[in-house]
Amino acid sequence: MSSAPYPATPHALPKDLAAAAVDLFGRERVVAWCEELLAGRAADDDEDWPDIAWLGGTVGWIDYWARTWGARGLLHIGPPDRPEIVLAALDDPAWRVREMSLKVIRRHGLDDPRGRIGRLVEDPSERVRVQAWTTLGCTPDARDAWAAGFHAASHEHVGAGER
Repeated sequence: MSSAPYPATPHALPKDLAAAAVDLFGRERVVAWCEELLAGRAADDDEDWPDIAWLGGTVGWIDYWARTWGARGLLHIGPPDRPEIVLAALDDPAWRVREMSLKVIRRHGLDDPRGRIGRLVEDPSERVRVQAWTTLGCTPDARDAWAAGFHAASHEHVGAGER
């Protein structure tokens, strides 16, 4: 655990904790820390960074939580300085990291030049799929209409003798 100051109200809302961390440590440092957490290069107990409680985290949880807390920090204090870290996190094996990274992308309007978001509409996790659709700007009704149109279009190409 870091020897840096500990939040006075560790059970505050994550957005309030992140804002307080920015006030104390500076936006540049907190954004860099969140990016390093999300990239997996900093741990929840890393002595070089603030205490993970500043992001609403707890030391000793399963490792993907530190990446999730890093993404959540960026959600509240971003945009990230290195958006490529957020985009790379869309390939994280943990669904919580993918879901939170999609929220960061949506909130801060990050570009997705490689089309990674589109792939996540078929993610194994329903929460990731829903967030991918939301990030792409689709409402549930639009998703249903798209799916119905897709299935109808796929049947149009079947020959009369194949129906």
